Parts: sequence; structure tokens; C-alpha cells
Amino acid sequence: MKVKQAIRKIIILGGGTAGWMAAAALANNPVFAAIELCLVESDNIGTIGVGEGSTPHLKRFMDNLGISEKDWMERCHASYKTGIDFINWNGDGQQYFHPFYFQMDVKPAEVFFINANARRRGHGNAVKPDAFFSSGVLAKHNLSPRPNKAMPYINEYGYHFDATELANYLKDYACQRGVRQIIADVVEVSTTQHQQIETLNLANGERLSADFFIDASGFSAKLIHKALGVPFQSFAEELLNDSAVTVPVPVPVPVPVPVPVPALLDSTQTQQAKYHTRATALSAGWLWQIPLTHRLGNGYVYSSRHLSANAAAKELLHSVNLPESTQVRFLKMRVGVSDKAWHNNVLAIGLAQSFIEPLEATSIMMTQFTLERFMSLFERYQLNKQAETLSRQTLNQAVMQLVLGIKDYIQAHYVTSQRSEPYWMAARKVAISQRLTQLLKAWYQGEDFDLLLYQYDQQLAYFRPSWYALLAGMDYRDPKLKRPFEPISADITAQAISYCQTLVEQYFQPKHS
Repeated sequence: MKVKQAIRKIIILGGGTAGWMAAAALANNPVFAAIELCLVESDNIGTIGVGEGSTPHLKRFMDNLGISEKDWMERCHASYKTGIDFINWNGDGQQYFHPFYFQMDVKPAEVFFINANARRRGHGNAVKPDAFFSSGVLAKHNLSPRPNKAMPYINEYGYHFDATELANYLKDYACQRGVRQIIADVVEVSTTQHQQIETLNLANGERLSADFFIDASGFSAKLIHKALGVPFQSFAEELLNDSAVTVPVPVPVPVPVPVPVPALLDSTQTQQAKYHTRATALSAGWLWQIPLTHRLGNGYVYSSRHLSANAAAKELLHSVNLPESTQVRFLKMRVGVSDKAWHNNVLAIGLAQSFIEPLEATSIMMTQFTLERFMSLFERYQLNKQAETLSRQTLNQAVMQLVLGIKDYIQAHYVTSQRSEPYWMAARKVAISQRLTQLLKAWYQGEDFDLLLYQYDQQLAYFRPSWYALLAGMDYRDPKLKRPFEPISADITAQAISYCQTLVEQYFQPKHS
């Protein structure tokens, strides 16, 4: 079989977090050592500069680059993240915590699972995940997830950071390793008769050619959609939020929680969160609050079909106790996924590829996942035409599966809510996948939920602890249902809660007032 011509040059179109993540990852990978890497970005496209959160996957990405956590975090005003506090999602002032789960949580988590199964079958009181996971206890006490002494297992945590500064940090890293940066506007994209990208034509008349292109051009998707015509699959009728309004607050200014603090939490929770994200449900969406070291990032993600931009800004500013004259920034979001992430000689990443609203901070995780899959397939891709086709199919299938799995989990936050505003009623009635329908039906009717999780294991983006945290946290159940179930003893529950508290005291040293 004929061997393909080797790829000698790759152009990344677009900077930002996604583009510079790609540049840094490829520059650090020996497989690409002999390939010229170039990134083209415009200086006419402003950066949003909002605070952003991550999943624990980002730590692996930075570690693989050999970057010191302390170094990049200081420059990016980053803080650690133990999970997400969901506030008032049923309109009753209650909250639950979506924790990051690690191996030392296995035993107390099982107690939580049993209690949650008892509750949904009509036995016992509502049970939240907060006290059964060490990261939930850390959040309650406003403590960093970085242990003060060696632990028998590695704990999981994410980050909050300034996305603009992270892109700048990765730019310096990539350029120091030979990536060429070109600041220019692309005015035209030339393609071959076989629908391959051939050149990027710049405003100054220069024509840039390459063998392969990475599209990190954001929602405009200049290569994958505009030039190659790959269809975009919109999720606008399944996920209603399409807009956001943001405002930062300097850290020294106290920002109150916009709803009453649940009695479950102690007085430390009334302080500004330092190590977890807050997601507070509002009239037509939800408010993020992301703590950076120098400011608190606030943003209201909402549906423009249910709320005007001005009304959203007013609700945001009221929620964070700022005057209506405060300047805010408005954003539009294109929610959905490209039918193919990898088509011909273009790989789409970041917003050019897919975007699920930022509720669970999955955007950077999707970029990282795509890049890691691409790098693992790249050598095989270059072998011959058959391997080229198979590589693209493998990546496209994996990306689509992950995106749809994330969509299911995000939708579950809305379709289980009991809020009564028009937006929330509409969000409950959206079309959902057969998979999500079966999962929610099994939980609500007291059936074998774990069996379904096992059957769908390879298709789900989120696993057992996350599904239980969401559905038990929302207290999603049929209040009339009574099915036989053997509840766990109160003593065992108390022991599990005590175990998590002791674990935090032993390794993270909370300060008690």
C-alpha cells in the first residue's frame, strides 16, 4: 500500500486557550519534533478575560508539559477547585455539592449511594453528597484541596483561572519551543478540488500554506465550517441558554451569596468561596461565581428567548449586590457540535468544534481530550490512506460520544428542577436522549439505576458518583413511591460522615473557630 507523504508543517488558526493549548502540546510531543508549527491569530479579536474553571483533567495536561503548578497558577491568578456548589436549583433555597471524587472517598461514598437509593424508594430523609466526600467537607470549611502531608492516594482537584492569562502562559511556553506566532487577519481560505485546506490568505497579501491545519478560530469556525462546509449540529432546542453577561468583582469587596445559606452549612459558608465554584439558579438560567486570587468572576448564563440582555444584566448586578450603573460584558454562545471534529486535513478544537454551556466546566476538558486523541493517532494517520481514514473515524466517534454524554448530564440539571418560572418549565420539556430518558425513569421509579449505569458505561461522560450527586442533590423522586429497601443504620451513616471529616482534619488541617 502506498505510503502517504509526511506532514512537514501544521498551522493552528486562532490563539486563545484552545489554540495555545494545541501549540504547547504539539511542541512538547516528540512525534511532532520534525514538523514546523505555526499559530496565526488576529490582534483585532478581543479576549473575554472571564474567570474559568476546569475539571481535574487539566492537572494532567500541565504535568505532561512539565510545568510547575505554582508557576502557572501564580501567573494566571489561579485558585484550586474542589467542586461545584449548586444553589437554589429547585427554588427552595437548598443546595448540594458536586464533588471531585478520589479513592479515599470510596467507603463513605457507598454509604451515600445506599442512603440515596433508600430515599428515592420512599425511605428516609433527603440526602446530599456534601458530607460523604472529602472535597465536600473541604468546600464546607473553605479549605484548599492541596494536602499538608503525604496521602496514601492522589486526591483529585481542578482549578479556577484567568483564561486570558493561561493562553498567554501557554503562548510563551510554545514559542520558547519553536512555535512561530504570526499576528495577522485571515481574509480568505483557499481549498483544493478535494476539499483540503491549501492556504490561508492574509490581509497583507501573504499566503500561508501547510499540510495540516488546526481550527481554533472560536465560534466562527473559519476552517471546519466556513471553508470545508462540515455541518454544525445545534443544541439550541435541547439546551436553552445561548447568552451570558459577566462582571468581575475585586476580591477585597465582600460578595454575599445571592440566596439564603442552607442550614446544613456552618458559618464559614457565608464567607466568599475560595476553593469551589458556585452555580446559583436565577429566573432564566444560572449565575457562576468563580474565585480567582485577585477577583471574583461572576457571570449569568441565560436564555435570550426568556430574558432580555438588559434584564439579565439587572438581575446579575442585583444578585451580586452591585449598582445598576456597573459596566458589564455581554456574550453570545453557539451551543452544539460539529458533525466531524476532524475532516480531511483540518482538526477543529475548542469552540470551533463544540460547546456545551459552561455549567460543569467541560470546554477545556474537551479541547484536551481532542488533542490527546489526535496526538495518539497521528503516527498511524500518516501511514497510508486506510490508516488516515480510520484515524479520523476513531477520533470523530470518540469526540461525538463525549459531547453527547456531557449534554445528557447537563440536561439532567434542568429536567429534574422543580422551579416554576417560564424558563424552567420550558427547560424541563426539552427533548432528551433515549439514554437519559431511561436513566431518569429508572431513578424516579426506584428501579435498578446502577445496572443502567453499567450498561451505558462506555457512553457516559460522567460516572456513578456524579449521577448520584446530581439526582440525590436535586432530591429527584416520586414522593408517592414506596418500594422495599433495607436502609443503612444511622450509626453507619454517622461513621461515614465522621470518616470524611477526620480525613480532612488529618491531611488538610481545617481551622475551627
